[in-house]
Amino acid sequence: MLNKLIHGGGLVVAEEAEIKDILNNYRTIAVVGISRQKIKDSHIVAEYMKSRGYRIIPINPFADEILGEKCYKNLLEMPEELQKQVEIVDIFRPSDKVMPIVEEAVKLKEKHGNLKVIWMQLGIANEEAARKAEAAGLKVIMNKCIMSEHKRLIEEEDKELEQIKRKKLLRMIKEKGKVMSEPIKLTDSNFEETVKKYDLMIVDFWAPWCGPCLVVSPIIEELAEEYAGKVAFGKLNVDENPKTASKFGVFSIPTIVFLRKGEEIDRIIGAVPKDYIKGKIEKYLK
Repeated sequence: MLNKLIHGGGLVVAEEAEIKDILNNYRTIAVVGISRQKIKDSHIVAEYMKSRGYRIIPINPFADEILGEKCYKNLLEMPEELQKQVEIVDIFRPSDKVMPIVEEAVKLKEKHGNLKVIWMQLGIANEEAARKAEAAGLKVIMNKCIMSEHKRLIEEEDKELEQIKRKKLLRMIKEKGKVMSEPIKLTDSNFEETVKKYDLMIVDFWAPWCGPCLVVSPIIEELAEEYAGKVAFGKLNVDENPKTASKFGVFSIPTIVFLRKGEEIDRIIGAVPKDYIKGKIEKYLK
């Protein structure tokens, strides 16, 4: 039996509302079987979830660090402080290798009580292990991709909400007669002259082939609208403008650089939530 959620003593079809509730409320994920190779599904999924604000704890006995996070050999090797924080165990191992992982997870549940969910990725299902987890009070999802479910149930809803918010903002700006702001297209030739004009300018170093850059891009556009008249925003394509990217030591994208009259005062590397960027902006507006 695949595509099941275990709860209440029996195997039942996972309701969308239950999966949505899990994704909305549980934010710390131990990913068992995550690969160091960026092209592997486990790496892609974990990177996506991290870019959406989830905390990722990689479990891989053959790696020291993945996605900038320290790796652990198994769930029980994690420091106690981390063990207390894990809410979802996301499994990327063959179905017949799941039971030992679930046994470790059950020990975490019994020891700390915070673990809520066992998630077996697409193509992975072990009903015996699932029943053991359910008996320990854990919810179990099998044969589903956590990234796909997030895109389907959370991302699409977020997009709809953002569209509603944007329409309201546009109406408010139009009613008040304000001028819309959008990121300035920066190049090697106009960069220095442009950034020196502004007391605070935020520059998004990006490339069109970069997945995380495409996540950050709409956030930068929204912030440019929200902070119109207070903060200037710019975008620089690193492929087309390597000179400036090299000058600022940008070797990983997306990189968001904060400039005061052309001088760097801070930077953010990687895709981060909108609220994190806003926090930085508010800090430098004080």
